[in-house]
Amino acid sequence: MALQQARLATGMSQRELSARTGVTQSAISNLESESYTLYAARLFKLLRECGVTITAEWDDCAEPVRSAESGGPQ
Repeated sequence: MALQQARLATGMSQRELSARTGVTQSAISNLESESYTLYAARLFKLLRECGVTITAEWDDCAEPVRSAESGGPQ
C-alpha cells in the first residue's frame, strides 16, 4: 500500500505515474494490489531470517514532484 499512498499524496493517477516513469499502468495497478504487498512482506521476512539486508537508493538530484496548487514538493 505504500506505493499507492505515496502516489495519491502527490495527486497522480496511475496513468500519470505510468507516463512519467515508463512503467505500464497495469504493472502499477498490480504493484498497488494487496496480493503484491503480502508477497513482498513475506519475501522480506524470509530474506531477513536468512540474514539478507536490503537497501534502497534513489537519485537525490531528481527534481521533486510539485503540486500545481501548492508549488511545493510532494
